[in-house]
Amino acid sequence: MGSWYLVRHGNTQWNLENRIQGHTDVPLCELGRSRVRTLATELSKTSFSAVYSSDLSRTVETAQIIVNGSGVAVQTNPDLREFSYGDWEGLTLDEVQARDASGYAQRFNQSDVDFAAPGGESAIQLLSRVRRFYRSTSDRHGPDEDVLVTAHGGSIRALALCLLGLPEELFWRFRVDCASLSVIRRYSTGGVLELWNYIPQTDSDSMAGEQ
Repeated sequence: MGSWYLVRHGNTQWNLENRIQGHTDVPLCELGRSRVRTLATELSKTSFSAVYSSDLSRTVETAQIIVNGSGVAVQTNPDLREFSYGDWEGLTLDEVQARDASGYAQRFNQSDVDFAAPGGESAIQLLSRVRRFYRSTSDRHGPDEDVLVTAHGGSIRALALCLLGLPEELFWRFRVDCASLSVIRRYSTGGVLELWNYIPQTDSDSMAGEQ
């Protein structure tokens, strides 16, 4: 049976600062690249039939590091982007809480799937576009093919719900850290979660933000 390998991009400087990225195109920092290279070593024996990535540079570079030298092209798709956080992008979590305590509580404490930051997207809207990606790509690959997807915390959660056939209200039940690997094996009866949020340990390992 083939599997879908879901990788969240490596750390960026904004992750380290707990600064909200969303659609803002922030590159990987050196810590992020180092952690992705460690993950790439663990995945070096896996032969991917296809590699898909969000079109933001932090995910594209993550994919390129993992498949470097394999000859497999990285196919970008904007439907795999992180939430748009609208007016909150570029702010730290503390700044959002200070400026919009009610909105902060809805998004970060209550995990409301219908809430959207001012000018941004809700989890339901993100799920809609990730489902569009899933429907357009899943039928292209046979049951024995391994597929790599590099994306963001939000879009990986959404894709996991698609692959596992889970309801949207479970969206916030999954933790997705930077440079983490999750694996969902495909069967004729549906997906099976085999690994979630695995992070190879390195000497410089550091947890970072969710945005």
